[in-house]
Amino acid sequence: MSDAGPGMPDAERDRIIFRTGLTGILANLLLSAFKAAVGLLSHSIAVVLDAVNNLSDALSSVITIVGTKLAGRRPDREHPLGHGRIEYLSAMIVSGLVLYAGITFLVESVKKIIRPEKPDYSVLSLAIIAAAVLVKIVLDRYVTAQGKRVNSASLSAAGADALFDAVLSASVLATAVVFMLTGVSMEAYVGALISVFIIRSGLRMMAGTLNEILGKRADKETTARIMEILTEDETVRGAYDLIL
Repeated sequence: MSDAGPGMPDAERDRIIFRTGLTGILANLLLSAFKAAVGLLSHSIAVVLDAVNNLSDALSSVITIVGTKLAGRRPDREHPLGHGRIEYLSAMIVSGLVLYAGITFLVESVKKIIRPEKPDYSVLSLAIIAAAVLVKIVLDRYVTAQGKRVNSASLSAAGADALFDAVLSASVLATAVVFMLTGVSMEAYVGALISVFIIRSGLRMMAGTLNEILGKRADKETTARIMEILTEDETVRGAYDLIL
């Protein structure tokens, strides 16, 4: 059963998902490059962490796309049940990378709190960060719309993640503006906050994948729908103890 929109062939749906995912990858790579340059030139740990966050998003999308492609391979002699579980492996790799990045940069942020360094922002750097916020908002609207079009939970989640990234970038921009106006630097603290969010994201991804590997109870709506379909057959008197 396809979860594509009404009348939409699976091949077209896959193309839309791939094209949308590729757009997100390219956007995140460009944003990561610009933010990394700004962060390194201005000695801003918060901007560098924001760049790493964008890079992890791009890497996650790449691994997800590759994992999905490999998981779609047909069963063979060595793998008679198919290759679908490759998606679990790719998801675990992504969550591990995100978790590692979050922990590493949390340590760096704490070091900056203990031994603070004042950043050196320019008008150009602020303009780049502001542009990044706008790009993420546009990306959120585009990816979310495509997710609704093809009924893709992964794209909808990616859209929500893009909006969250826009909020993080906006907080970094606000920190930079405050420093330029008052001379008060909150770089390391914002960097630590971003690191915590990255760690939280990695843990949630890992927990979700482990639940899928171990097997979890289906939600009530899915269970009720399957029971309804089964009992539509006149020869079926009832359905109980459903296991998926």
